Amino acid sequence: MAQGGFTLGDRLGAKTVNCRVRGCKRTWLDLSSSPTFAGASPTEGLCDPCKKKQPSLKDTNEPCARTGCSGTWKLSAEEHLELFATGRPTPRGICASCEGELASLSPKEHDCGVPGCTRKGTLTPRQQLMAAAPGAAPAAADTNGDFLNGPMCEPCADVSRRIQDREVACGINNCKRHWVWSKAEQMQAFAAGKSSNPPRRMCAPCRETFGGLADREVRCRASGCKKTWTWVREDQLDACVANKPLPKPPAHLCESCFGIWEKLADVARPCRHPGCKNTWLDRRGGQLARALRGKTGEPHEYCEQHKAALGSLEDREIACKTEGCTGHWVWSKNQQLAAGVRPELPESANEENAEGGEENVEAAAQGAPQDSATAVSEDAAEGAAEAADAKEGGTPAAAGAPAGKKKRRRRRRRREIQPPARHCQKCSQFLSSHTTIEIPCAQCATPIFWPPESQLQTELGNWEAPKLCGACKRDVTEADRQKAREQIRRRVIITTEPQTASGGPATEGDAAPSPTDGSPETSSQADGGSESS
Repeated sequence: MAQGGFTLGDRLGAKTVNCRVRGCKRTWLDLSSSPTFAGASPTEGLCDPCKKKQPSLKDTNEPCARTGCSGTWKLSAEEHLELFATGRPTPRGICASCEGELASLSPKEHDCGVPGCTRKGTLTPRQQLMAAAPGAAPAAADTNGDFLNGPMCEPCADVSRRIQDREVACGINNCKRHWVWSKAEQMQAFAAGKSSNPPRRMCAPCRETFGGLADREVRCRASGCKKTWTWVREDQLDACVANKPLPKPPAHLCESCFGIWEKLADVARPCRHPGCKNTWLDRRGGQLARALRGKTGEPHEYCEQHKAALGSLEDREIACKTEGCTGHWVWSKNQQLAAGVRPELPESANEENAEGGEENVEAAAQGAPQDSATAVSEDAAEGAAEAADAKEGGTPAAAGAPAGKKKRRRRRRRREIQPPARHCQKCSQFLSSHTTIEIPCAQCATPIFWPPESQLQTELGNWEAPKLCGACKRDVTEADRQKAREQIRRRVIITTEPQTASGGPATEGDAAPSPTDGSPETSSQADGGSESS
């Protein structure tokens, strides 16, 4: 055990010496300063591993590295020990005859063996000797990587010594796998002058899923256009995501539509509502769609304010104008806004707030909701105004008006827009599908013209189809009236005869008129009797 920090080797004068084998990086402990351990030995100066390996080594004859040559060359035991110490494989040597032939050769210029390289390389005598051997493959460019053993220019040879196969991340989005960028491919990229950055490629699983992608024709997104644009393979790969199906194509314009679209610009157009001075923005997309459809006129749209007003309206069901019909037709909100129906807009709300509750006074004066179609009288409005003033805590006199006089306020009356009178869908279809028909008179066969409106009333059960023409109906009516007159006359005669008998002998002045007498007095009496009856 060491005492005082000194070992036994320190006390004997031992020192650490590098192994004498060329290329060996190990050391051994030298005790040669002690006379007890001094002495010559074949293993002297060797490290322990080399000392153990040295006795088993001997000189060997190795075959010539030249293809087709049967000669050998000698590899000594010392060279075997160097190969063992450095871990190198057995070198490819040549025999003595090949060495003599090698000495007769000289270097010469040759095209670089890397595909795509235009520089010149130097073909060494040894490379010439190996290429000239029977059965040896010529030093030519090969995309399989065999060119790495062939002649190269100095820049390619320098790069070839420094690079190795490289793992690169997959080019598909969200993929964590890798693919191998081989040394041969890197050399070709360097010879072609490309960047040292690896290209974008796919791993094996992604290649199975997305490897079949090719340029694709996609229909133009413009409405009404039947042309296509090309979705190239690179853009499709950019949209691909790992472990997901193929992406859907984006919405793009074809070349012709894009040319038209570039020449267009957004235009501010007036609002379609009558009296509105606001504008709305006509986008280039809408202009392109109208141009493709052949529409050259300016569109009519609402401004943003009236669009908001349109959103506050709702479609209303209005009763059909046909008498007796229970159907309805829809008064759309677009039609209401065009007719002048004004909902509460942001600006109108501000005006109402600025007027200090004038709308509330008007509503109280009317005594009914504002959507009522009837107008209130002026006296009721004044009474409501006084009630409103009293509620606020003052009277017109208290506000500074002369005593005994009422301050008259002018208030706007809101007029509700009434819906138009229209037919429901069923009645409209009936009127459009029917025409005026001719009904023969039941007596004289005169045609009676029965229009679609009258046929609709007949269909609804309000009217009956006519059977007699106007002339026949007039004759029947006159006959009924004549018959009624005769009956009235008979009643008058019957009632006047008993009165004459009971009153005594009748004189000439008191004689009752004859029923056949056609005097005006008689006819008027008969008419009066009929009226009394």
